[in-house]
Amino acid sequence: MRRKALQLSLLLAIPLQFANLQAQPTPEPLIVHEWGTFTSLQNEAGQAIGGINTDDEPVPRFVHRLTDWLLLSPTEVPANFFQGAPSCHPDVTLRLETPVLYFHLPGAWTRIPEVSLTARFRGGWLSEFYPNALADAPGVSKDPGGFGPLGSDTVSTLAWNNLDVGGDENGPPSNEHVWTAPRGVRAASVRTPGGETERFLFYRGVGHIDAPIAVARNAVTAELVLRSHLPRELAGRESLEVKSAWLVDVDAYGAVAFRVLPALRLGGTGTDKVLLRVSGDFAPGEYNEANREQLRSSLHRALVAEGLFDDEAQALLDTWELSYFKSVGMRIFFLVPRAWTDLYLPLSVSKPAQITRVMVGRIELVTPQQRSNLQQIAQMPADEVTAEATRLRDDYYGRIGTADPEQLRQVNTGRQSLEEYGISVPRSYQLYLALGRFRNALLLHEVARRPTPALEAFIDAHRLQGYRPAETSVTARRQSLFDPATSTP
Repeated sequence: MRRKALQLSLLLAIPLQFANLQAQPTPEPLIVHEWGTFTSLQNEAGQAIGGINTDDEPVPRFVHRLTDWLLLSPTEVPANFFQGAPSCHPDVTLRLETPVLYFHLPGAWTRIPEVSLTARFRGGWLSEFYPNALADAPGVSKDPGGFGPLGSDTVSTLAWNNLDVGGDENGPPSNEHVWTAPRGVRAASVRTPGGETERFLFYRGVGHIDAPIAVARNAVTAELVLRSHLPRELAGRESLEVKSAWLVDVDAYGAVAFRVLPALRLGGTGTDKVLLRVSGDFAPGEYNEANREQLRSSLHRALVAEGLFDDEAQALLDTWELSYFKSVGMRIFFLVPRAWTDLYLPLSVSKPAQITRVMVGRIELVTPQQRSNLQQIAQMPADEVTAEATRLRDDYYGRIGTADPEQLRQVNTGRQSLEEYGISVPRSYQLYLALGRFRNALLLHEVARRPTPALEAFIDAHRLQGYRPAETSVTARRQSLFDPATSTP
């Protein structure tokens, strides 16, 4: 209803000389809506941990990529079992995940030609996109291990030029949920001059950017302290408000506990002012599976209140059903202030446009359980770690000759676990897998702060070393984010 009212009000505002809508240039603005997620990983001191260039839910192969070597796969199969594989990049402290742009035609328009849109990422690389676009990402290499540093002065761009907007065509066939869920929106299709069509514009990236909120955890009391952490361009602004935020914990059984947090006002007199203190502990009775739907409903209401249409908010939540609500771990969600998004990810549209941008910030918090898992690996005998890695490799390769090819593909792409494939997973590797999506980054962070022979043996045996970007502007100014000098809480 709100969508129709908005479009009707735009139509009524047209002067009479534009009555012949199809014959005249559009005088009223396009309605452009965008949603997406900024994800970061923070240690107990609220400091960003680097190396989080890990995919969560890979997109279809028809999506354009700058390189196949930037993002780590979510597969449980060790990297050294493949002929070459991506590694953690220490400068990546933020994931720009699935921004989706929808176009809604104003009034009685059915099609608008020659629409161009450009996205710029200040401090990041825009690495995946569809339909095709002109891409520029300085420092990205098509060769494994050839990446340069990524810094706050890096700027990458994507330009979709001369799009034909209109119709209701979907893109190529796909059964990937992360791709089909965003198609469930009543939006105009977009077609490139090269003929690629989709219901939306899609892009992803990685960045060397700090989240606007830092979350520290007191190891004794489990209290979480949220602080404002704005760049100097925004630090003095009083109007940056986080209108909605949630603290969420998903346990190993899939039960959810959450708290709705109060609105937070960023900035002010200091860039690190305390915004909120809240307990990071949940009582056992606060966990249940029914909370998942309550959390979804709370997020949905906030997304719509921020400007998304109902089906757009639903598409966002459907897309990230697994990642938001079912992945084990503690995280904070919040609605990112528009000014922060516009600073780091400015958009420009060639036609007059009414642009709504609703981004969800997601801060993954290092938990005591994750630290315990890392310590258990660290305390093992190094030769036992190496022997377990050898057994895992022998078990995996021993099954390839008799394995069903489709099942092997499923496990290699992360759609099936090693245990489902019939592999007996050794203890050290079980502990590693339990660290979750950013396990490689957490392991490198731990060995940097508290090295042990077992941790080093584990990294060597499974080939988990990070990239070593060339000593240029970023690495000359600061040490790697794996380094304890910058990362130890």
